[in-house]
Amino acid sequence: MIETLIAEPSAVKAADPPGTYTGVPVLDFVRPTQLVDTMVDTGASKGDLAIGHILVRGMLGGALLAYPTAMAFLGIAQGMIPILAGALFPMGFIIINMLQVDLATGYFCYVPLAWCFKRISFVKMVRAICWVYVANLIGSLVVVFLLWAAITTTGRTPDATGISAVAMKIGLAKSVHYEQFGLWGALTAFDKGMLCNWMVTLGVVLPMASRSAIGKVLGTYIPIFMFFALGYEHMVVNMFIIPAAMLFGAPITQGDFWIGNELPVTLGNFCGGFLFTGAALGWIYLTRRAPA
Repeated sequence: MIETLIAEPSAVKAADPPGTYTGVPVLDFVRPTQLVDTMVDTGASKGDLAIGHILVRGMLGGALLAYPTAMAFLGIAQGMIPILAGALFPMGFIIINMLQVDLATGYFCYVPLAWCFKRISFVKMVRAICWVYVANLIGSLVVVFLLWAAITTTGRTPDATGISAVAMKIGLAKSVHYEQFGLWGALTAFDKGMLCNWMVTLGVVLPMASRSAIGKVLGTYIPIFMFFALGYEHMVVNMFIIPAAMLFGAPITQGDFWIGNELPVTLGNFCGGFLFTGAALGWIYLTRRAPA
């Protein structure tokens, strides 16, 4: 039903005092059933995108997430405590949501949901997720190289910003640190990946519940700040942090990057995003919907 601010003629009473509103108001809120319909529609639309569109949207998503990560690192390097520096990070997600470019972590929520409700095929689902994953990696690596070139004069001067030292410290903590604990380290990365993408997908979904720009900004900011401040693992963020640490000279190998972090974190991100947000909301508000 399309809501309107125009009152029906029959709804206006002569006895109403001036300024009394008698029509059906447009609220800055989308009901959960409508929200989940939007999630399914969004997931289906991603499955139908051309590969070129997925690549460009995904590269922008990866790059725009890397940018505020570097900002948060600069804040730490300049003496901000991490929880306050983390308040800088959600700016990238806000830009991503407002431009509606893509992250694989968001795809994990609503693209499989569209498949569950038979809106796209399994092949289209896998195709969309794989291509956006590749695109996020490319976009992240572009910013890694550009940042390195910018703060080291393409390797000819030392970094004066302090970003490189923070990146190396965190990159080691996100890769080599887990590996020293073997399977338990991998399970920890997986667990942090689940906890991360629960909040990240809420940061994707909650803006859909608002019709205003400020509502969308707040719906993005709150859950994204929580995951970043708590230090959980986001596979696209790590596509920037760990390669940047490697380029700045941290003793991290490709195996440390992919096996120590990206693989378990990707699996955790998928499970957290799909199970805790996509499947949970889809089951509550679609499969339990009363028949018309």
